[in-house]
Amino acid sequence: MAVYADLFRYRELYRNLFRRELRVKYRGSLLGVAWSLVNPLVLVAVYTLVFSVLWRAFSIPHYPLFVLSGLLVWAFFQSTLLTASGSLIGHANLVKQVRFPRQLLPLAVVGTNLVSLVVMLVVVLVLNLWAIPATRSTFWAALLFMVPVVALVSGLAIIVASATVVFRDVEHLVATVLLPWFFLTPIFYTFEQLPRIDEHPVLADLLHYGNFVTPPLIAVRDPLFFGELPPVGDAVYTVVAALVALALGAAVYQRVDDQLAAAL
Repeated sequence: MAVYADLFRYRELYRNLFRRELRVKYRGSLLGVAWSLVNPLVLVAVYTLVFSVLWRAFSIPHYPLFVLSGLLVWAFFQSTLLTASGSLIGHANLVKQVRFPRQLLPLAVVGTNLVSLVVMLVVVLVLNLWAIPATRSTFWAALLFMVPVVALVSGLAIIVASATVVFRDVEHLVATVLLPWFFLTPIFYTFEQLPRIDEHPVLADLLHYGNFVTPPLIAVRDPLFFGELPPVGDAVYTVVAALVALALGAAVYQRVDDQLAAAL
């Protein structure tokens, strides 16, 4: 995994790229990193109003915290992929002029969004520990499963960044599929609450295990919100998916590395 070993080998370069990405992301902003909370909170307010107050489709205690606990993983996944898809193209001049480990560019995007994830996690953790006593004995598992979540997103970030250089449509494809992907992921509902899910077991399994964001989301949300350890299947799936994403990310990057400067 030399692709990821370069993080340590060129750690000073990575720190500089990370700081640059962070400055660019919040340049001229009054709230700075606090903006990472604004969008999730607005979504929580809307979904709570529609699905818990007006429609009463989902009767989950502490529903806003339930949604926030799911958005935690999704917001990190979505924002990282959107930004990473154009990270190599956006630094075309740098890539063409200087020979360096270019995978550090999408990984710098991961690091920048990791800051937002940590801020959001701290807020959600404090609220859940205060409002849901059962989580006080299980929250550590959510923190543990955040590690493979970050690894999964890191591998995917390298994949979409590399693929976008070769196929420019990838950047637009990522932006297009994320919205329907969001609704197919159990962020503001659980599969058990869908009224006809039992009638379609194959579809239920496809939605659960065919969507590689769902098991990691459940692995984090179960201990963080429900106060219980995640199912073994989801826990194992999360770790395996992270390893596969890292391996695919390395393979894709090594395949296109020599073509990057010419393609840009």
